[in-house]
Amino acid sequence: MTTVTASQSAGRTEITRLLSVILLSRLVINTAFRMSYAFLPEFSRGLGIDLPAMGALISTRSFAGMLAPVFGSLSDRYGRRPVMYSALVLLIVCATLAYLSPSLVFFAVGFVGLGLAKVMFEPSGSAFLGDRVPYARRGLVLGMSELGWATGGLIGVPIAARAIALWGWQSPYALIALGGALALVWAAITLPRCHDSVHTAQRVDTRAAFSAVARQRSAVLMLCVAASFMVGGELIAVSYASWLSQTFQLDVIALGGIVATFALADVCGEVLSMLAVDRFGKKRALLAGYCATTLFYFVLPALGASLPVAVAALFLYYICFEFTIVSVFPLVSELAPEARGTMLSLTTLAASVGRTIGGLGGAALFALGGFGANGVVAGLAVGAATILFAAGVRERQ
Repeated sequence: MTTVTASQSAGRTEITRLLSVILLSRLVINTAFRMSYAFLPEFSRGLGIDLPAMGALISTRSFAGMLAPVFGSLSDRYGRRPVMYSALVLLIVCATLAYLSPSLVFFAVGFVGLGLAKVMFEPSGSAFLGDRVPYARRGLVLGMSELGWATGGLIGVPIAARAIALWGWQSPYALIALGGALALVWAAITLPRCHDSVHTAQRVDTRAAFSAVARQRSAVLMLCVAASFMVGGELIAVSYASWLSQTFQLDVIALGGIVATFALADVCGEVLSMLAVDRFGKKRALLAGYCATTLFYFVLPALGASLPVAVAALFLYYICFEFTIVSVFPLVSELAPEARGTMLSLTTLAASVGRTIGGLGGAALFALGGFGANGVVAGLAVGAATILFAAGVRERQ
């Protein structure tokens, strides 16, 4: 009995160390990612380009998600740590380039490279946790790792705002580089204490990893579900601010304050996922999230009678949305366990495809039919994904 307790205590210590690395790294990475949306006008003025051009640069960065499967398969073949270290080095280099860039071209290279660092690090970090945490507890631990997204908005973005006010529009990238260096040092100190993989002898090459995913029908269907879900989410993300601004004549300051509160919704959704997914079952919890978001898509456009009601509805929607996003990873991490890194990175790819489709079509759809059109199309896309998920995806035990 004593031996078992000591082993469990050591396991908890190892997971705590690994979580500290992932949370610190994701705080820095997601600050770089989220601040580009929050301070888009400042960056566009600093670069001397208009807002559509800056938006195109952000879209180019989103295409970095298409390369996620490459790095996922590399983590299955060579181990998680080399990919995670490489991502942090890339983060430091690209943030430094964006800070020191003398021209738009060099800034764009650094800016897009930051997106690449994100899709390198996050699937490998999640796979590293998935290798170590029993499936019964994986919802809690992976949910904790996802707090790195919310803290990027709650902590990182306000610090970046203060830096811009004091030192200019490029200064946040210097802080990102410093934060990345700190995360890399902490990873170098901490990760050697954690064996790179509990399945070291079972590493698979790239072709075998993709074949392992393709053989699992549930895994393939889950990728389709993830893409459809992100189409719906992006249709709302690109249009709700315009809807609020046009409906209630909000200025930029008021709109920015409202948007900032949605970072709290992210925290609520992540904590709810941590508490519910393991207790109620991965598929059951995720199905509840899909159903709730589908309902919100259809009713959100009808809740614009007053600003408090509209903001409250969007806040609740983002709780459901974030809960669903976070709840995906524990289930996905066991659909193809022999190629876990590849499966998680393919999920990132599917989400990037869905986000790209929704982003490209969302603005045009809003111009044609308003927020109601976006809500209906989003509801149909996610409703179809919900049916596919319920009928076709089987949870691995």
